[in-house]
Amino acid sequence: MITKLENLRDGITMENRSIEKNKENIKDKTRAKDNKKKVRRQPFKLKPTATIDYKQVDILLAFSTEHGKIKSRRSTNLTLKQQRQLSKSIKRARYLHLLPFVTSVEN
Repeated sequence: MITKLENLRDGITMENRSIEKNKENIKDKTRAKDNKKKVRRQPFKLKPTATIDYKQVDILLAFSTEHGKIKSRRSTNLTLKQQRQLSKSIKRARYLHLLPFVTSVEN
């Protein structure tokens, strides 16, 4: 009877040790992730003072997807003011038929 209790205790302590090791491994992995610096790419270089005009079709096409959607601020790294100007100018260019509303991608 005593040996069974000792075996149970040993089994529980072994389980506790393995759980603690797993927790330590998880902490080490999260620390490694925290140490890495996030590098933000700037795919579109625009000066903060630059204005976006609806007549600049080549620039507007760079900020829209192949389907004609306006790219998000997160992917373009523009300021809020620039993103508003961009969306207004793209919508104006669409209305004046300088840009297509939707482009069809053929298979």
